[in-house]
Amino acid sequence: MHLDEIVAAKRSAWSGTRPPAGSRAGGRATPARPGAFAAALGGSEVGIIAEVKPKSPSKGDLLPRTEAVPLARTYAAAGAAAVSVLADTPYFGGSPDLVAEVANDPEVTVPVLFKDFLVDVRQVQLAYDCGADAVLVIVRAVDDARLADLLAAAGDLGLDALVETFTEEEVERAVRAGAQIIGVNNRDLRTFEVDLDNSVRLHRLIPPAVLTVSESGLNTAADIARIAAQGFSAALIGESLLTSNDPAEKLRSLRGVPIAQAVR
Repeated sequence: MHLDEIVAAKRSAWSGTRPPAGSRAGGRATPARPGAFAAALGGSEVGIIAEVKPKSPSKGDLLPRTEAVPLARTYAAAGAAAVSVLADTPYFGGSPDLVAEVANDPEVTVPVLFKDFLVDVRQVQLAYDCGADAVLVIVRAVDDARLADLLAAAGDLGLDALVETFTEEEVERAVRAGAQIIGVNNRDLRTFEVDLDNSVRLHRLIPPAVLTVSESGLNTAADIARIAAQGFSAALIGESLLTSNDPAEKLRSLRGVPIAQAVR
């Protein structure tokens, strides 16, 4: 299983005139907070985007559904800058309803990222309806026209967009599309192999005014310090928190690393 398979399944699911089964149809329960996600990543220290991920193709089951909202509360209390929640069901065990439960919980006081494989602008509306503050847009999953459509839809609804890249060419596409938050994934979604050098290599291609997020493979304070030295604004961390015996303490151990002057 790899990205192409997931994207093909998403395109098939969203190809009809009606949203696929399992999509949340209700309206947003809380007011939109335009720019909240970006603002949370704009501090002088590397912000931690802590992930709620019930399972993964590479690691299997990670989190019982009943523990998802309590974990998000734990992340918020322990100082996470934001919480990422998986909306994909078949591959990652999440759902739009799970995003809504986290986003509308009064104890989750930080911005929420709707993390899915976006191929249709209706998914952006779905993220908004769930109460999310931002969406993940994976450059490799869409062409330039669809990338522009997704970013425009997010902007129209007051949602931030974390635009994920993996290669030099994808960073260039994200920059051309006007992305204001660019993520560099250290995990190759074709093979699921992780290489932290990917963040080191690609950060120099991103304009200084753009917020940057290093994703995947960040397990220790030394890893955070390494990306901080490159000027990254934030780190998206999932499995090292999800597999910890004490996620709150683990998160606290990763926080507080100041961002250095970006290396270009």
